[in-house]
Amino acid sequence: MYKTGLTVWYSVTNLEQTLKFYSEKLSFEVIFHDSSSGMAMVNTNTQDCVLGFSEAEAVEASTSSTVFEVHNIEEAMKQLEEKGVSFIGEVEHIPDMVKLATFVDPDGHNLMLAESITEL
Repeated sequence: MYKTGLTVWYSVTNLEQTLKFYSEKLSFEVIFHDSSSGMAMVNTNTQDCVLGFSEAEAVEASTSSTVFEVHNIEEAMKQLEEKGVSFIGEVEHIPDMVKLATFVDPDGHNLMLAESITEL
C-alpha cells in the first residue's frame, strides 16, 4: 500500500532564509522552489526523505524532532558549527543506544543529529 519515501513538511516565515539554512548549512539539495506559491523542497542525506516548506504568516515551531543519522556526531557537529549552526545543550547519551545533539532551524523547529551506538 505505501510507497517508499517520507516527506516532512514545515510551515516557515521566510522561505528564502529557510532554503539558505538547509542548503548552505546542512548541505541539502533544493529540488523544488516556487517563490510565487511560497513552497520549496529539499533532498536530505537519507534516500527518499524530503523536507518541504510552505511560507506562512504565523508559525508555531515544531517540538517534535526530525532526526538525521550521522557516522560521527562530534565531527558532524564541528562541521555544522563551522557553518554557523548552534546546538542546544550538550550531546545526550542514551547508554547502549544512541548519542543525540539538538539544534533548531530559523523558525525554531527542532532538529537532531543521531549517532547509533548499537544497531537496533
